[in-house]
Amino acid sequence: MADTVAGEAVEALGWEHLVPPDLRGRTVVVTGASDGIGRESALHLARWGARLVLPVRDRAKGERVRARLLRESTAPAADPVRLVDLDLADLGSVRRAVGDIRGLLDGERADLVNVAGVVSPGRRETVDGFELMLGVNALAPMLLTESLLPVVRERVVLVTSHAHTSGRMDHEDPHFRRTRWTLPRAYSRAKLTAMLWGLDLGARMPAGTQVQLTHPGWVVTNLQNASGDARVDRLVTAASRPLAMTAAQGAAAVLFSLTQPLPPGSYVGPDGWQHLRGRPTLIRRSERALDRREAARTVAWMRREVGLDGDAPAPGGRGPA
Repeated sequence: MADTVAGEAVEALGWEHLVPPDLRGRTVVVTGASDGIGRESALHLARWGARLVLPVRDRAKGERVRARLLRESTAPAADPVRLVDLDLADLGSVRRAVGDIRGLLDGERADLVNVAGVVSPGRRETVDGFELMLGVNALAPMLLTESLLPVVRERVVLVTSHAHTSGRMDHEDPHFRRTRWTLPRAYSRAKLTAMLWGLDLGARMPAGTQVQLTHPGWVVTNLQNASGDARVDRLVTAASRPLAMTAAQGAAAVLFSLTQPLPPGSYVGPDGWQHLRGRPTLIRRSERALDRREAARTVAWMRREVGLDGDAPAPGGRGPA
């Protein structure tokens, strides 16, 4: 029965040519599993036998997803799906979640999949004073991931976006406090920041572990509801649905990055036009995202922002030196 369920899950992803992964005995931490790509990723992992730790912002939504995952899970563990509270817009919450995750693991090692993200229709700030998309899509995942590196079993998967190709770093005003904020500029900067961090992290991963970067493609999820106008959001979703991939199809690149043999530090995304749709394959990132000097500079700034350099971040964040 378990093999049948695993095989059906692979076919749903368009992986008829691949053997279903057997993840029994493995634990995976998945952020963003309350909805969209994260939820679909967690569902397939449960069907393949993985134990799951799900850091969630909305506990009620998390409990509903957990109930479904428990019904679908083929993991032999008595409690295969566990929740942890996490708000990526609050570094204090991230630090508490790190402690809670390590407590649940209790000496066990786990893989880590960072799916959670945000799109904002206007400039907003996190609890710590960071521009919201930069904070939630790059800075907070860095704090979470780097704090959990000692317990990583094999892989860290960072879900980013091909929108990074239009991103520009501004070392004088990374949070758009003085320069003009627009959604495309802020989102692409956040994703470029995450790509640069991933490039740098790949060279620092503990022996026997690796990081993989993933672009899910153009996917219909609640992230598209970013206009601030419910009517406009409905129109955008209706227009996108015939062209974009489903959340289940978008999860394919995430799961491919986690379970398939890949060179360390690969960038995986859809194989179709402009990498908007298709099956997961290795794709090319922007030249900016391959600049190791820029990556080292950006990561040094990120570490100061989130307090990983040993000092607490200044109120409202600091610009790069």
